[in-house]
Amino acid sequence: MSCMGTQGKAASKPRISTTISECRQYEGADYLKLGHFATGAIKGVVRVAGIDDPDAREAVGLLSGIRGLTVFSYDDCSEADKASINLKLTNALSDSEVLLEVSDSGEKVKIYGSYDERSDKVSDFVIFAPSESALICIKGSVSMETIAKIASDD
Repeated sequence: MSCMGTQGKAASKPRISTTISECRQYEGADYLKLGHFATGAIKGVVRVAGIDDPDAREAVGLLSGIRGLTVFSYDDCSEADKASINLKLTNALSDSEVLLEVSDSGEKVKIYGSYDERSDKVSDFVIFAPSESALICIKGSVSMETIAKIASDD
């Protein structure tokens, strides 16, 4: 497994949104978008349900800076459509810098976003896993300390 991290600029939100809208039309593509209200409701449920659970408290910490979430999955599309969608998403992300790239057994996952050294936070990031036929867009910010805690958990 190899990782590479760099400071980068955020993914172009309009380009990603437009590309997802175009790609949602493919047969077998699934799309879920949670706005500020829905993510707030989830935070409340997690907070109440896990009041005595340390893992749930960590989840609340992670979710505290999140204002929205979009999940686009196209695993049920034909192979030709998957290839077309991968190309479109790759092109939409082409002007964004990669914060982290993970490669494991030939499968790659790239995380795009914006890192602010002053606040030590990553904001408005995109997780793209072409081999898994998935793209996740997270609106908001998460501290590097929280990310490090999650990454170090076994």
